[in-house]
Amino acid sequence: MVHSGWRRSGRNKFGRVLLVGVFLCFSINLTGGARAETAQEILRRVDENRVLRPQFAFEMEITAYQNGEVSDRYTLAGYVRIEEAKAQTLLYFLEPPKVNGQKMLMSGDEVWMHFPKTKNVIKLSPIQILLGEVANGDILQIGFSSAYQCRFLPDGESADHWCLLLEARENGGGNYQKILLWVDKESSLPVAGEFYARSGKLLKSIAYQEYQTVFGKPVAMKVTIRDGTQSEKYTVMKYIRLAEKSLPANYYRKEYLPRFTYVPIK
Repeated sequence: MVHSGWRRSGRNKFGRVLLVGVFLCFSINLTGGARAETAQEILRRVDENRVLRPQFAFEMEITAYQNGEVSDRYTLAGYVRIEEAKAQTLLYFLEPPKVNGQKMLMSGDEVWMHFPKTKNVIKLSPIQILLGEVANGDILQIGFSSAYQCRFLPDGESADHWCLLLEARENGGGNYQKILLWVDKESSLPVAGEFYARSGKLLKSIAYQEYQTVFGKPVAMKVTIRDGTQSEKYTVMKYIRLAEKSLPANYYRKEYLPRFTYVPIK
């Protein structure tokens, strides 16, 4: 489990396991690892660097494992639009055939789902499980700053990593009551995270891995999400491709969701 190792030793080499949280986690530069900014400023800059472009698209594979065996796998396309600090994310499910044609939209903190051959659009919770340990909001939500207050947690800090404590703002739309986020002091890349329920229960731990440069920013191309209580259960999200892609603004309205069709990502 991520949290115990980080707290016990600053020499832990978990830095070798570098994500989502959706999923898109990028770099900041802080001089010499010194605490030159407040925790909230660091988090805000993390959010800024999670945005590749005002509009972009991705194809992703999500694989759920139990006891080392694949239990399920989805492939989906995602389209992101950010305007005036508001992020909207549209998903189209490609594989397997049982989910092909399903669509999901997150606009602000609202999530909507449409199933093929139906007219109705269903409202969902961002914390509702999509597959394995992945919740809807883990893929759809882009930023943390608007939903969480942030401060340093010295007990979790090491020589190489800041530990940020994120606490949900009242009516801020946060999917979790509390998040612990470890950030590399040199690169300011998120390294690991723990996500907690209001009860204090650890829901999941996340590792941000396999950073690659995309559009000039480092992106965690692989994210591993482990169940908070059942270590044998985990889910891996991997980006297959990322590209600049602009869709009309009306595509990001729930009324349009039944008509939306797959747009190839090249």
